[in-house]
This record gives sequence, C-alpha cells and structure tokens, in this order.
Amino acid sequence: MFRTFILLAAAAFLGAGCAHVGIGGIAPGVTTEAEVRAKLGAPGMSWNEPDGGRQLEYSSQPMGTFCHMVFIAPDGKVREVRQVFTEANFALVMTGMTQDEARRLLGRPEEIVRFHFKPDELVWSWRIEDTGEKMVHFNAYFGADGRVLRSDRTTFYKASGASLS
Repeated sequence: MFRTFILLAAAAFLGAGCAHVGIGGIAPGVTTEAEVRAKLGAPGMSWNEPDGGRQLEYSSQPMGTFCHMVFIAPDGKVREVRQVFTEANFALVMTGMTQDEARRLLGRPEEIVRFHFKPDELVWSWRIEDTGEKMVHFNAYFGADGRVLRSDRTTFYKASGASLS
C-alpha cells in the first residue's frame, strides 16, 4: 500500500505537465491492465464493467489527497485514468446513494466512524486537501440501511508550527 502511494505521488508530480500520459506513465489506448498492475501493484478494489471492461482503484488514503480510477477497456488496454476527488464527483454524492456506489465513485475512505450517540449513522471521510494551514475532509453520512443521508466537509486548521497527525 505504501509503495503504491509513493509511486502514485511521484507519478502525479512528474507527470503534471503531461496531459496525454496518466499516472506512472500509463497511456490510454496503449498500456495494458497487466502493465498497470506491474507498475502500480494490486488495486485497492476492482469492479467489472457491463461492457466487459474493468475499473481499478488506486487510492492514496489514508494519508494522501487523491484517488485515481483506472478504467480498462474490454480489449484489456487502459481507456481512461481519472483523479476522482473533484467537485463534480462530490456533487454526485446524494441522498440515497449506496456505500458501494460511493466507494466506486470516490474510492476507499480515509476513515469510517460510528459515533456513540448516533449508533445508526456511519460516517465515511476522505482527506481531500492537506496544506500547511489546513486539512479538509469530504464526509458522507450513511443511515442504518447503508444509504447516504447527507454529505459535508470538515476543515481542520493547523496551529502555527503544529501539525495534525
């Protein structure tokens, strides 16, 4: 897991200016699923697509601030690489969404918490920003039926000279 995080972080940094090449030198239409797995390791989760393709999750959670989904076409080659922590995706987390749908949209959360005074509510949190001044989490609240009740953001401001762990 840590190896995957380091590889993804380095790839994101080095490939920031290369729009045609995805993370770790992964090129849509060229790189195969086997090559993706050889470069990035086993995905955190994978899903079969209705068209015969696959979706692979490469998350930097719990410490990072990105999650890449690699979409494999039915021919076994990369169709698309997508950073899923976007405003558009956060807006799709709506009342009634299932936990599996949220996982498939945003990847593995940093943390899953059940609070003592709300035993019928489960909170999934993704670390989406971490700077010297603040850390931001996107949160999805699930009811006893496993469906989204609401979502929000939590911002933690770091004290001068201190760090959050």
